[in-house]
Amino acid sequence: MESSSGNAVAKAISVLQALRSTGDGGSARQLATVVAMPRSTVQRILSTLEDSGMVEQDSVDQRYRIGPQALLIGLGYRKGLDLVSLARPLMIRVRDEVEETVGLSVRVADSRVFIDEVQSRQQLRFASELGRRYPLWSGASGRILMLDLADDELGEVLADESQSEAVYRAVSPQDRRSLLEQARRDDFAVARNETIDNVSSIAVPVRDLDGAVVAALSISGPTSRLAAEKLEQARGVLRAAAASLRPS
Repeated sequence: MESSSGNAVAKAISVLQALRSTGDGGSARQLATVVAMPRSTVQRILSTLEDSGMVEQDSVDQRYRIGPQALLIGLGYRKGLDLVSLARPLMIRVRDEVEETVGLSVRVADSRVFIDEVQSRQQLRFASELGRRYPLWSGASGRILMLDLADDELGEVLADESQSEAVYRAVSPQDRRSLLEQARRDDFAVARNETIDNVSSIAVPVRDLDGAVVAALSISGPTSRLAAEKLEQARGVLRAAAASLRPS
């Protein structure tokens, strides 16, 4: 006979699988129909999963979506094969050369998420929160991850204010577009005091064999240390590292 705890885990997995299959998220009612469980049971499971970061509920449309902790667990499973393991030795090399924190970010729906980081050894340094979601339009890494977005999708992303509170300074939608256009011309992006006060960053794209952007490789640190000369050095080092990555 299946234990009650085992049954609960099986139900939670079923809900997560159903949520993953929806693509753009779903309500408790919709998921209950998919997994053939009472809505009250699904709602209880979703609440538990939300508490642990496995799912999150959009404050605007109230739909549930896969959360950052589920993303990180998936990344951990694939770590021996994926971009994280390929990038880490290069990130360590970049950190040692530039002496600032190096981050690797990917797009998750309309957000950007740090999936790995090599911290600076300096006493005053930037440290991200792996798995935390930030608006896709925010920061240097966000602009890099938007480089390939089509116009119809781009307008919606740039106008999205649902995550504005996650950053220190939310630039206007007009500035978001102009900053992205600059990043497209330069093939790199710089942000000063946006996500976190007194922290600046520079990011470059990591592309696959077809040239599509799959991640952003960045350097972040105190604005006082990332002056123009340091940013120029960081850009060259980052570009060399990104060119060495060829995910399939």
